[in-house]
Amino acid sequence: MVDLQTLSLLLSINETQMVQDLVSTVMSSPQVSQFMNEHPLFFKNIQDHVQQWGQTLPAQMKNIPVPDDLQQEYILYLETLGLSAEQFTQHSVRLLFQLQQSDFHTDAQNLLLSLAHANPANRKQLFVQKWREHLSSRVLSLEIAFAEQERERMLQELALRMQVAGELDETLAPQHPGKLWDLTATHLLQGNSTLFRHYASFLASNPELKKIADDLGRAATQDSHAEEYIEQVEVQEWQDVPQDSVPDDLVGIHQSNEINRLLSSETVLLTEPELETIFYKQLAERRLLNYQFMGQNRSPETVLSERRTFGETQDTKGPFIVCIDTSGSMSGYPEDCAKGFCFALLQIALSENRACVIMLFSTDVVTYELTGPEGLQEALNFLGCSFKGGTDLEPCMHQVMNYMQQERFSNADAVVLSDFIAQRLSIDTEQQALQIKRNGNRFNAVSLSRHGKPSLMKIFDHVWRFDTSLSGRMLRKVR
Repeated sequence: MVDLQTLSLLLSINETQMVQDLVSTVMSSPQVSQFMNEHPLFFKNIQDHVQQWGQTLPAQMKNIPVPDDLQQEYILYLETLGLSAEQFTQHSVRLLFQLQQSDFHTDAQNLLLSLAHANPANRKQLFVQKWREHLSSRVLSLEIAFAEQERERMLQELALRMQVAGELDETLAPQHPGKLWDLTATHLLQGNSTLFRHYASFLASNPELKKIADDLGRAATQDSHAEEYIEQVEVQEWQDVPQDSVPDDLVGIHQSNEINRLLSSETVLLTEPELETIFYKQLAERRLLNYQFMGQNRSPETVLSERRTFGETQDTKGPFIVCIDTSGSMSGYPEDCAKGFCFALLQIALSENRACVIMLFSTDVVTYELTGPEGLQEALNFLGCSFKGGTDLEPCMHQVMNYMQQERFSNADAVVLSDFIAQRLSIDTEQQALQIKRNGNRFNAVSLSRHGKPSLMKIFDHVWRFDTSLSGRMLRKVR
């Protein structure tokens, strides 16, 4: 069975230009151009996404099904190539009969009639040349149809992702939206983006809550210290670069329009006046068979080199692990405050490329990873859930500490949002938390009630207070 890749290769069809044109068409489409004008920070992400899609197209084209009649016609073409000029003349009638079901039949019949008195070798050469053009045209038609289908699919995918990214760029407003574009691979359900707008508006009306989130985001910055470290620097080096303009070695045959490297078989087209137009047409289209040479030339190249440096360094900011009390006392305004605070931390996490995990604790612990592959859907699930149940901080703290012992959660900031009206932690849990803090992790608390137990909050490095009672809300408005 002949596949499309084999046909393309043997017929000297180059899909590279087609793919490049397809990528350019997608990037210059009106909807993509308009979005990038409105959101220029997404340009690199969209460009990389479309380029990666373009790189996968040649591999996908290999799997395009080839019609049976095209396979049979190609096999007949190969058999004809193996005939001598005299055998071709003897079998021309049988060949026309075998081509009756082909679109090439009429052209083949007319061509044989017009060349009846031509040189037998030239007659066969021109016939197989025109036949190859016909086969190439059919293969290209299959590839073009597939390319158009892929173009429409990519434009639809980009339209959906750009819609989501545009809405979230306005609400989450990250400084570097690259991570946000990655998250748009998860498609939002219709209407769910209103949750993001709601909590963006809530956060804007509660700037004190936003300030606490900003203070927590800066908590991971450690005092810098001097140390010796290795950095990568760019240097110029002379490299031997392969170039086909340097005729050192003959490496093969390719299609081009260089007369001085022309195969002698291509000059057959110039032996008959009526065939000259075909020669010049292929010359203009760079489709004449040329010898391909390859040599080497020296040119300066930029390479990376290691250099030892002694100076100041800073620890990398780690992930956020947010533990939220979902007891009945947290419903209503405290619930909105907890979700608004998490929304602010998500903004920081996206801007600083930090992970953000939410844990809801009551009688059980439910986890949402807001910056994971399904982060947007996880965020929607979290923002859409309701708070109800009891308060049991102990199992949540155990799960937090299990996270902090993983390498990817080193230097993490854990923050507990609660009214802290609950039983104190066990001595074993407090001691384990102290040990984990010595490894560079931090435990923080945001108390949403002025009635929280001080003994419950003594293990935290920082405690912020945000009174969610009616009197606390009134005092903030008066300030």
